[in-house]
Amino acid sequence: MVYPKNAFAQTEKIQFDTYGTLPLEVTILKAAQPRISLLYFHGGGFLYGQREDLPQDYVHQLLAAGVSLYLFDYPLAPEVALHDIYLHAKKAVEWFLAEGWQFSGVGTNEYVLFGRSAGGFLATLLTARTKHSEQKGLIRFYGYQELFCKEFLQPARFYTQFPKVPPLAAEAMIESQPITHGTLEKRFPLYLSARQYGNWQRYLGNREQLAALAIPAAAYLDFPPCFVVHCKKDPDVPFSASDAFAAQVPHAKTLWLDLDQHDFDRTPNASADECYREMIGWLTNQF
Repeated sequence: MVYPKNAFAQTEKIQFDTYGTLPLEVTILKAAQPRISLLYFHGGGFLYGQREDLPQDYVHQLLAAGVSLYLFDYPLAPEVALHDIYLHAKKAVEWFLAEGWQFSGVGTNEYVLFGRSAGGFLATLLTARTKHSEQKGLIRFYGYQELFCKEFLQPARFYTQFPKVPPLAAEAMIESQPITHGTLEKRFPLYLSARQYGNWQRYLGNREQLAALAIPAAAYLDFPPCFVVHCKKDPDVPFSASDAFAAQVPHAKTLWLDLDQHDFDRTPNASADECYREMIGWLTNQF
């Protein structure tokens, strides 16, 4: 996505890490009057997606509110195991803390994590396992904190209504080298197949590796303030994941939408408009 140049004071694209020979980059959108740094991880079931996927209307609103945005790459599965994806997301935060914060214009390395869907899982995992006093909040849109909930271990009713993508056809979509950008057209069928056949975890790594990423219940007690959004009738990620998460953390502002959608904010609409207004209000009250 190309964001409008008049919406921010400065744009940077910087390589913060590598995975082998694959560059991992961050797009930095600096607000004209910066007051908060927001570190963002995109969704896509870890199998598709790309860092610049936030609708530009909402990017513009965040920048206007003084939010400098950091949109991070991470390598996609199954070319890279989820454990390694997590390690490189961790490096993204460490890079921000060490030097990346200087591009924000905020004048401090304090930050809030923001993730949508799979990015919400990643942001939750980072908050639980890499505790930094500089992290002042977590924003999670239709995310989750468990990989082995029953909805992910069996064929998903919503996805079985679509033409089947057999596992062999899905495996033919896997690249020979790691990637950070997977278009909806090219890579969504891989996720569709994984959910139709209930074998999504197989694309993320072996069971032992995934079990090692489990978040102990005690970790939630130390979470910073959270803003949690989910549709009550989400057909992809169960609403119960966010409901349970919000009950475990000390301070959660929740926004439950009576919609039967997953990524309800993929294009601007009235529900998403209100959601981002509330999220921006919550953010600005934190700083």
